[in-house]
Amino acid sequence: MMDLNSKHRHRRMDKNPRQKLDALEGSYASPRQTQKRTAIIPSLAFAFAVTPCSYPDLDKWDAMIGRVIKSKHNLWRSTVTAMIREDVHSFGLGAPPIYVEYHRRSAVALVTSLEDSSERHQAVTMHLLTHQVAQLKALATTFLSTREGTSLPIKRQLNLHMRARQLACIHASKLHLALEGNSMLLDDLKLRSHLCPKAPSPQH
Repeated sequence: MMDLNSKHRHRRMDKNPRQKLDALEGSYASPRQTQKRTAIIPSLAFAFAVTPCSYPDLDKWDAMIGRVIKSKHNLWRSTVTAMIREDVHSFGLGAPPIYVEYHRRSAVALVTSLEDSSERHQAVTMHLLTHQVAQLKALATTFLSTREGTSLPIKRQLNLHMRARQLACIHASKLHLALEGNSMLLDDLKLRSHLCPKAPSPQH
């Protein structure tokens, strides 16, 4: 029996970068080469568009990458993460958090499908997007009106609704998906706080 359980993919996404980072930390790569993280981000990001990832998952991978960057730069482990994240022009190391790439990949996947050369592909994507957003909005509205239970079932549904999740990531980045100058489905995802967690503040 097939399902949409992502645990196996998450296990692979944990294992691949861990092996690459351990090899990179023990190599003669310079701090700059390490910071570019050749093949580290791609080993995770290729699945971002279709695999639901929570911010704890992304934070975990960020911590793994940050540990190696600190080691290569001979920084204390207690060095604040904000210094690693900050742009080099502001005296940081210029290593953005991985959720930036997660949101970017999700946005590219959705926009590419909506602008596909095949009209049938465009229509199927738009139908899935509007149907999934409408279903999630109905669930969220019911939850807000009854206040029974928790919003966890809604978040679980979001993991199964790929197109709606991609749109929620676009909105989480404070961007809009526009059609002929009008934002698409923006009002329908105003309940995003119950559907997709906001990006965390930089850790210290």
